[in-house]
Amino acid sequence: MKYTKLNFVMSVLGIIIYIADLIVDIWVTVRFFHEGQYVFGILTVGFMLFGTLVVQCFSYSWFKADLKEAGQEIQHCFLLLHCLQGGVFTRYWFALKKGYHVAFKYSSKTDNFVEEQIDPHKEIIDRVTDLSMLRLFETYLEGCPQLALQLYILLEHEQANFSQYYQCSEQ
Repeated sequence: MKYTKLNFVMSVLGIIIYIADLIVDIWVTVRFFHEGQYVFGILTVGFMLFGTLVVQCFSYSWFKADLKEAGQEIQHCFLLLHCLQGGVFTRYWFALKKGYHVAFKYSSKTDNFVEEQIDPHKEIIDRVTDLSMLRLFETYLEGCPQLALQLYILLEHEQANFSQYYQCSEQ
């Protein structure tokens, strides 16, 4: 399987959607606190933090395993990045950087690699697959509870604003 330019564009779209989701979650939380609905604000933040914490733990453990497999030394700065909730952004950075090189500059005709070396297409597809799995975890651990909360607010309290509708559509 080859990593194509379309795959690269989808990866860029993925980081944009990830950032948009983060912004909307913060926006909804701020609105809840601003409107004095502290319980809903705390629940939204709690769901967000729980999902992100689990995703960062998986991301770091997979990152460590990838470095061990490649024979590289594990750097403690990656642990710090994951603790500061930057692990997914780090993964996107490496995936986009390598993906750009593979999709736009790599030519399998000019590079005859030895069998022991890793195929760059396989390497980037593995990175993007890890990102997809992490996003799937986040969807179930963060998005589903937030969607249920927003539906509860809408049905039980008959309260809704534009930011809540947007958050439900992001799920």
